[in-house]
Order: sequence, then C-alpha cells, then structure tokens
Amino acid sequence: MATTPTTEENLLDTPKQNEDEAMASLPQQPTGPPNMTPEEALEYENQMLKWREELLKVEQEISTLRQVLGAKVRTATELKRKLGITPFQELKSDLQTGIQQLKSSDSYQKTNEKIHQINDKITHSTVYQKTSAVVKTAGEKTSAALSTFGSSMSKKLGDLRNSQTFKSLEEKVENTYSSVKSSRSIESLKAKVSGSQSTGNIHETLTEEDGSKTEMGTLSHDPTAPLPEDKVPL
Repeated sequence: MATTPTTEENLLDTPKQNEDEAMASLPQQPTGPPNMTPEEALEYENQMLKWREELLKVEQEISTLRQVLGAKVRTATELKRKLGITPFQELKSDLQTGIQQLKSSDSYQKTNEKIHQINDKITHSTVYQKTSAVVKTAGEKTSAALSTFGSSMSKKLGDLRNSQTFKSLEEKVENTYSSVKSSRSIESLKAKVSGSQSTGNIHETLTEEDGSKTEMGTLSHDPTAPLPEDKVPL
C-alpha cells in the first residue's frame, strides 16, 4: 500500500525550473575585457556559465527551504495553540532563557568580577573613608541640633504656660466661657418658665369655660330653679 508523501516531501520533490528559462532570466554579463584571446574569452564564458548554474541551484534550494520552514512554523503554531501556550508565555520563557544565558556567559562573569573589584577598591580607599566619616559626623550633629531645638521649644512652651500673661489670658477665656454658659442657662430657664405660665393660663381658661357650661346646663334642666333677673334698663 503506497503511503501519501508529507508536505515537506512534496516541497522537496517539486520539479525544478527549466534551466534554459532560468539562464535566460539572469542578466547577461559581458564577455570579458576586449584584450582577451579567444581561448581566454571561451574559458571566461564557461566559468560564468558554471557560476550561473550554481547560483540557480542555490536560489532553488533557498526557495524550497523557505517553503519547508513556513510549513514547520505553521505546524509549531498549531501545536502551541493546542497546548495552550500563549505568545506572552513564549516571550516570557525566551526572556528568562536569554537572561540565564547572559548570566552564565564568560563576559558577564568577567564584568561582574571587575565591578566587585572596583567596588572593593572604592570602599577601602582613603577618600571614601574620609567622606563616610564626614557624612556620619554631619548626621550626628544634625540629630543633636534637632534634639536641642526640640528641648528648647518644649522648655519655652512650658515657660509660656507658666507665665502670668498666659494665666491671665486663660482666666479671661474661662470667665468668658462661664458667662456665656450662664447666660444661655438663664435664657433656657426663662423660656421654660414662660412656657409653664402660658400652659397654666390656658388650663385655667379652659376650666372656667367648662364651669360656665355646666351651670347653664343645670339651669336649663331644673324647672324649679329661679330664673335670672332681667335687667331692665332705666
């Protein structure tokens, strides 16, 4: 049973272009310098023909390899899609691999060693030691100055609170606050008293009206009760 050739085999078995047409498509070169002998010109023409044939074969191989490579790339892309490999993951993996290769390379190791050597030289140099001591001293002086400033400010605030002027001002503020609070309490009390008096007056008025109505009702229902005297105008 015959097997079906794969895509790569089909591409490799593709019939070649007609050599005569390919030769005709190539640019024609001059036959050589005019001072050549016929034998040299013939040899030159034969050499040019061999080079053209070799160039044609190389170009055909390049074209075939490009087709095979394209098919391989499409197959790889399809397999990655089925495996769930995204372009971002592939790029991340390539970057990690590149970084690892860079770190393991001889040039990186040599450069890293040189950097460490330079760092050690700078750290142990006299200039660096002096600069570090100056910076440390400046930091200590700055911390001491800030601490002194803070203590001085705390002391000044304490003196200000204990001064007669501050105490007098504090007493005035307290007296003012007490006066305002007392006046508000008095106004609130007056409002409550006024409200109570108003409520009492309304209650007395309602009670008097109820008494009058009761007396009128009694007179109208009692026939033996004496009638009120009519006041006849004089």
